[in-house]
Amino acid sequence: MAKTYTSTLQIRCWKHHKCIGCNGSYAYEFIRKITGTGRTAEKATAASKANAEKALKRDTDLHPCPTCGLYQPDMIGQRRAKRSWIVFWCALIAFITCLILAATHGVQFYTLTWVVAGICALAAGVHWMTALWNPNGNLPANLTRAAADVASGKLLNQPGQPSPNLKQLAHPPKSPFYLNILLLLLGAVVAAMMPEIVRAAKHWPVNPEAYPPVVGPGDQTRIYMQESIESIKSYWRGQAVAQLREGSRTYPATTTTNQNDWGTTIHAKSSEKSSSSTPWVGITVPAEPDLAGKVVDCAIKLAVQYPHANGSGTFDTPSTAMQRNVSLTLAPPGAGNTYITQWWQGTLAAMGLILFCSVVLVFIARSFQRRAHPTGVFNADGTPQK
Repeated sequence: MAKTYTSTLQIRCWKHHKCIGCNGSYAYEFIRKITGTGRTAEKATAASKANAEKALKRDTDLHPCPTCGLYQPDMIGQRRAKRSWIVFWCALIAFITCLILAATHGVQFYTLTWVVAGICALAAGVHWMTALWNPNGNLPANLTRAAADVASGKLLNQPGQPSPNLKQLAHPPKSPFYLNILLLLLGAVVAAMMPEIVRAAKHWPVNPEAYPPVVGPGDQTRIYMQESIESIKSYWRGQAVAQLREGSRTYPATTTTNQNDWGTTIHAKSSEKSSSSTPWVGITVPAEPDLAGKVVDCAIKLAVQYPHANGSGTFDTPSTAMQRNVSLTLAPPGAGNTYITQWWQGTLAAMGLILFCSVVLVFIARSFQRRAHPTGVFNADGTPQK
């Protein structure tokens, strides 16, 4: 493994701001510990210097102006942008996890609906709180804090003249575009819940053993067996038979199942020689409209073959027979296909809206940052830092 070098720099200087509310100037001591990594010591040093330059140019601390009490737009915008990025990445990781669980049937769809809706609600809540956060809400309190910092030497001040527009600068109105983005966040929460809202409104029953859980005549669903197997690379194949019974009537069901073909040789890593999997059977309910709303008993038989590793580096192919009986409460014809389509549409729309709005809010925050005057960096003796 290649060695990684780390270089650390300590920044200590005075950061200078020109206030947009009074054109006064003030400065505070700016302290940062900056690191950089690289494959060589020289590259690590270069990386730490580059990171230090970015910090000197972009980073700010929260300090109000001693003349008018106004926090500068770059101070506020920087923190809003950071929070929006955190929401974006956390939501992205959570959404990917939910999609994997949905694709692998690790969690039922109706449960994931509320999980995704909860993630969307949390993300929307953080964005709304960030949008409403305004440290300029109490300028007199800000002035009191700034005066104490000036007295203690934390702030250096060259007073200006407060602008007649100071109140508007302290409470800038949000643009219609900004407000629409915030409303879209609420729309994402509704979109995430919509599959379950529609299902409940139409009184479609759910079947916890079936994926998807809503099944009607003509729909296909998947039933997992209760036994698991240990096979090389999770390979297995099977032959399935299923029969549905409603009252005294029986219906043969069309079935599908896994059909891996591993031949006579399998190349596998050590970690793949004994992988656990649960065999399944896909069942298509007969397209009999009279079955809608009925409870049917489904009897499943599955013959499974799978490659099992021997200690000598070879494998054999054992067979096992599995059976499972489940009861399915059927919805109207085609309801299952409609439900799963709406689930994917609503879920992906909700996820997309949250991620899209998060990125847009980052750019809105950065646009707000640019309302501030350019900052300067000085040494302790008052000379510009190079």
